[in-house]
Amino acid sequence: MTFTCTGWAFIAVQLTCTMPDTAPAVVCPPVRAWSQDFQKLVATELRAAPNSALAAVAVQAIGDRDIARACARRKKAGK
Repeated sequence: MTFTCTGWAFIAVQLTCTMPDTAPAVVCPPVRAWSQDFQKLVATELRAAPNSALAAVAVQAIGDRDIARACARRKKAGK
């Protein structure tokens, strides 16, 4: 939510705030689609190095994907 405030201040203070009439548009991040073969390759590599930096990035990407999917579902339900 964004407030736009205008005003002046001398000895007394007057402040006027207005709220926008409509909420800003929601933009969901894209949901990436990976082929089954690629997903199997990633799983094999993660099993080979489960504590690697790449494994941590993959786990974070899974969380980002879940957030993007939830955003898209909520946006679709709100229409």
